[in-house]
Amino acid sequence: MLDGMQSIGPWIPPASPDLAALAMDAADEAGLASLRAWPELRKGGIGFGALPPFLCWRGREDGAWHLVLLQAREVGALVPGARTAPLPAGWLDSLDLESLARPLARHPDFPGGASVHVVHLPGGESFRVRTLGSAAPELVAEVLKRTSHIQVWNLSD
Repeated sequence: MLDGMQSIGPWIPPASPDLAALAMDAADEAGLASLRAWPELRKGGIGFGALPPFLCWRGREDGAWHLVLLQAREVGALVPGARTAPLPAGWLDSLDLESLARPLARHPDFPGGASVHVVHLPGGESFRVRTLGSAAPELVAEVLKRTSHIQVWNLSD
């Protein structure tokens, strides 16, 4: 617990409910006729399209749920001596955030819904984030602190 306001930890997505079913329900609710991609369980994380699985952390800040998605390749690159394959250039900007985040935001593990934050680590001690819902840069920075040796993170423009 952080200052009585934040509580965070890893989240391993359960097999049920089926994320495809949540995606279809979210698409119906949004009035979309079809989906090109939706989140899926992959290697203990959330897969989406051709991207490697995201590591998932969840937290509560001021009574609201937040889901933070990190690319394992980027987090792994923070480990000294680690060799990882690069992600496609511009992956965060080209990401279909709504198709990824909308079903996750309504997952039953998050009563009342959740804000979803997809994080990109461009290098150094900075991070970029795209959010569906309410921003929570302090919570995202705390997740990054817990997943790396870097203890001070800055939101980049």
